[in-house]
Amino acid sequence: MQMILFFLPALLAFALTFALGKLLCKPVFARYFIVETGGKKLHKTAVPASGGIALFFGIFCTALAFEGDYLIRNHLYLILGVSALFVLGLVDDLKSLGWLPKLIFQVLIISIVVVCADLRLQSVLLEHSFFQIPYYASVILSILLLTFLTNAFNFIDGIDGLATTVALLFILGLLYFQIPFSSVFLMCVGAALFGFRRINKEPAAIFMGDSGSLFLGFLCAAFLITFIEADLSVSNIRLNSYQQRLPVVIALFWYPIFDTLRVLVLRVISGVSIFKRDKLHSYSLLLRLGYGHRQIVILVVMLTLVQVVGVLFIEPKIGLAVFFIVQVVFWLVLNLFLDNLIKRFKRRNLNK
Repeated sequence: MQMILFFLPALLAFALTFALGKLLCKPVFARYFIVETGGKKLHKTAVPASGGIALFFGIFCTALAFEGDYLIRNHLYLILGVSALFVLGLVDDLKSLGWLPKLIFQVLIISIVVVCADLRLQSVLLEHSFFQIPYYASVILSILLLTFLTNAFNFIDGIDGLATTVALLFILGLLYFQIPFSSVFLMCVGAALFGFRRINKEPAAIFMGDSGSLFLGFLCAAFLITFIEADLSVSNIRLNSYQQRLPVVIALFWYPIFDTLRVLVLRVISGVSIFKRDKLHSYSLLLRLGYGHRQIVILVVMLTLVQVVGVLFIEPKIGLAVFFIVQVVFWLVLNLFLDNLIKRFKRRNLNK
């Protein structure tokens, strides 16, 4: 009976998200959210970008129905912040706000959550020693980090199923590594993402849109800080030491971080605005090279698992500092590999 009650919210979240997603694909609703083709868009057919609505209501209607008292009592400001970012993304999906107003509203919402919910990166555990961050520095750092990670997730929502799979993998990882948060809520998020994945996989019938990517990106970013800042009294049988918390969440969320940093550096080197839309994202380059949406998603999943395995089995042997150096080298090699593929692709086209 207890097992049924534990999985029932997840089953309902899956069913509600899937049903709402299918409903939003109907022309009567889809016409308000159609994303046209052409320009910087990578898809070839017009698809509605209203999936965030299905995800938001699938997650929160179910989670609040089963754990409303707990969530409101302990995480009210987080829920309000997530809801505000959902509304912001929904408005942007209906009528583009432009990057500056959207960024200003994001920073404002995130700042309120950081201060009111005390959602802060307060300390860093390095080689079994604590580095305590002063309060005001912690607030500023946390606002910048949450804003960066939220947008990093938003940026990878460019091909069928990629952002959904990255978020699903992240949530499943947090469940496995026992984040001190409501397991029912996490199960609802995971089940809703899995339900949405059924209609977001290639060829996608519906896109997540900013209404989905903004609130999910922020939710993942908030969980990242929550996992790192978990009280040391909270036991975790999955990790060899508490210092593995930081590299574990980075490994689980590595792709949005890697891809966004890569694009920002390339834009700075090229002397263009870091907010300019382009096709420099790694998934965009792989599409140009002939890789399919499904192949790219599988590649990201495999590389994520490789890095998580590395944290569990290599980090204890070489130490945290050396492991981070290895991870940076790994990311640089990936970047060089992508650049090399593109150069070879251009040379082949020139020789034709």
